[in-house]
Amino acid sequence: MKLTRLSALLLALVLYALPSLSQVLNADNLQNVKIETISNDELQAYYQKAMASGLSQDQLFKLAADRGLPNEQIVILKNRIALLASGASPVAADKTKAKPVAEDNNRTLTDADKVSQFRLIRDSSIFGNELFTTASLGFESSSRIATPASYTLGPGDELMINVYGFSEQTYKLIVSNEGAIYIPNVGPIMVSGLTIGDATAKIKARLGATIYKAINSGQTKVQVVLANIRSIQVTVIGQASRPGTYTVSSLTTLFNLLYECGGPSDLGSYRNIEVIRDNKTIRIVDLYAYLLRGDKKGNLLLQEQDVVRIPYYDSRVKIEGEVRRPGKYEAKTGENFDQLLTYAGGFTDSAWRSSVKVTRIQDKGIVLNDLPATDFSAYLPQTGDRYLVTKGLSRYANRVVISGAVLRPGEYELKEGLTLKQLIENAGGLRPDAFPERGEISRLNTNLTPSSIAFNAAQVLNNTGDVPMKAEDKVLIPSVYDMKDQASLQVEGEVRKPGTFIFQDNITLKDVITKAGGFTNNANTASIEVSRRIKPDMLNSAPLQAEIIQVDLSTGLQPNGKDLILMPFDNIVIRPLAGVAATRAVYVDGQVLNTGKFVLTGPGDRISQILKRTGGFTSSADSSSISIKRYASLGINKEERQKTIERILKINRDSLINNPNLREDYLKDVEMLSVNVAKIKEAPGGNEDLILEDGDIISISRASSLVRVSGEVYHPTSLPYESNTDAKFYIKRTGSYTSTARRSKVFVIYPDGRAKSVKRFLWFKNYPEIVPRSEIFVPSKAEKAKGITTAEWLAISTIAASLGGLIIGIINTTK
Repeated sequence: MKLTRLSALLLALVLYALPSLSQVLNADNLQNVKIETISNDELQAYYQKAMASGLSQDQLFKLAADRGLPNEQIVILKNRIALLASGASPVAADKTKAKPVAEDNNRTLTDADKVSQFRLIRDSSIFGNELFTTASLGFESSSRIATPASYTLGPGDELMINVYGFSEQTYKLIVSNEGAIYIPNVGPIMVSGLTIGDATAKIKARLGATIYKAINSGQTKVQVVLANIRSIQVTVIGQASRPGTYTVSSLTTLFNLLYECGGPSDLGSYRNIEVIRDNKTIRIVDLYAYLLRGDKKGNLLLQEQDVVRIPYYDSRVKIEGEVRRPGKYEAKTGENFDQLLTYAGGFTDSAWRSSVKVTRIQDKGIVLNDLPATDFSAYLPQTGDRYLVTKGLSRYANRVVISGAVLRPGEYELKEGLTLKQLIENAGGLRPDAFPERGEISRLNTNLTPSSIAFNAAQVLNNTGDVPMKAEDKVLIPSVYDMKDQASLQVEGEVRKPGTFIFQDNITLKDVITKAGGFTNNANTASIEVSRRIKPDMLNSAPLQAEIIQVDLSTGLQPNGKDLILMPFDNIVIRPLAGVAATRAVYVDGQVLNTGKFVLTGPGDRISQILKRTGGFTSSADSSSISIKRYASLGINKEERQKTIERILKINRDSLINNPNLREDYLKDVEMLSVNVAKIKEAPGGNEDLILEDGDIISISRASSLVRVSGEVYHPTSLPYESNTDAKFYIKRTGSYTSTARRSKVFVIYPDGRAKSVKRFLWFKNYPEIVPRSEIFVPSKAEKAKGITTAEWLAISTIAASLGGLIIGIINTTK
């Protein structure tokens, strides 16, 4: 954040009178302005408004002084600018409990310093560091707590004295600088230095002896509470993250202050924090007691002029590896490694517990030692020690594994004298599908190289060739199914569920056709062809590869009658009846009198014949051109055909433009055709009068006088058509090309589907002429390697037509 911007911000706050401060800020007289009343939100909100100002700090302060801003407020203003310049976020003064106090090093500390401590670069591996770097774990002081009975009163405290019962009265009294409160008709009562409990007893006695006699008889009672607390000054010195003098509430504890100053620095001690009062050390606090046990015994209330000293740490070690809380730990004199291990949370579940590796710095260099578990309690850490707890061995000492064709495969205990036969019996014995002639034991040699031992399971179970087992042996007994290919049968053609079926012994042709859902209505059941593999005769110059078997099932699939027992890998083909063809249809959508499905009467039906059957064009139709979608692959049955059509119809124009992968897949399925209606009328049955195919969709668009411009122009839109114009005319009306446009590749898609690009000769460009309903596309340079081709745009441009009536026709035909 630049100081010029910060200066401008503060200037805006002073000169432009924020709405919430309109009663106190005055451009001509700033005598009553309190800079600390400017909140966080106001600072941030007006920062953006003041960015353009170029005033220096000195100019800002001089201007503020000239307008009457008091010197102490100028000091606060300077410190807030310094705080912002340091990168810390300012804290709203209306949420602050501590007032700034000038201290040494020419610096004033505010509560905004509390925030900046969290931005300091700290060594996160130091145990206890998270207590002061995680805001949610903070110890902010709070006045919303009951006054401790041990709280000592002092000048500035405000007491509320409630008298109730026979008499009713409430007093709000402030302890004077001399340490007394004054009660009317009673006189001064010295309370400074007394605890709240002792002060209550003294006040009650004086009231009972003077104006409230009923207090002595119990008819009147007295309650003394602390209404407002005073502020005190305390100092943090030594290795704190932010040492200095702090103005805090008199309810602030040691932990509160440590939180506000950011706790010990990376060099500070967590275990020997001193509280100095009247030049005497009254408490030495070990934060580990709180961190490990939640013990707040050392969290005493601070008093005026207390000094908190954080010395350098004496000894720090590092514990790494398989402990629950790796990090750096401070060790006190006399502590052993067992205690340090407790601080680190102990071993993890996978730790090697027998020994720990110790790296220690000595006079002769770095020494590595193995510390056995038996010496943990006697080993005294030294500063700089590094302890590494390694993982335990992952190798089993007494495990064997059996897998394959046994009833209970898995891991088993290696007992004394366990043999292969006993292991197979422990695993429940062989399964019926076991291949007993060949099994394998995978074993590790003493040097950990692998070896293999083959065995015959049948012989082993008959006490022949038994093998003693060793640790980590892996036994495999294969299944007969693992030793051969899975036999299957293939059914194709006129059945309801063609596909591949698992071969079964004694399965017949009728069985497989039943599994395939039976014949379709077009099936030629009198001539079913079964092709069967045969073993080739390699001595024959022209060996046969398959045997063809013709089967007649025209009598049906009843159990009696002709049938054929199948062999593995037989291929069954059921062909359609000769001369029987499935109904073929096309679909017409758009601006004609009758839309929907039109059945083709023969293989040579043309566009002109279908248009005649629609009843002609509507008055709003563009009869100059039509487009045809032809689907390249619709599947071999009705279900697949319908799914393909429905998937394609869900694709819209924008998704094709923005998704190259979708566009590529779409164009694999869709072939776009376009024809000129005028030429069809001139020469019915000619080249333009195309022969239609099953599933074609004919679209007749609504007449329009608009021209669409899309792609790399500043304002892609549709524009009214003007006669005798070219593509360049419309591109200029959209704001011209963007910086990423490929001007040389501009092309136009005409209503009949034709596409025409810009022609070049030398330095001249010839732009295509435009007719109504044309679309001009300007490609992007970024899409040069993989852009939308002219053919793709030809396909995409026809998607915009409505297909509502068409979908209904498609679904009806596939029912």
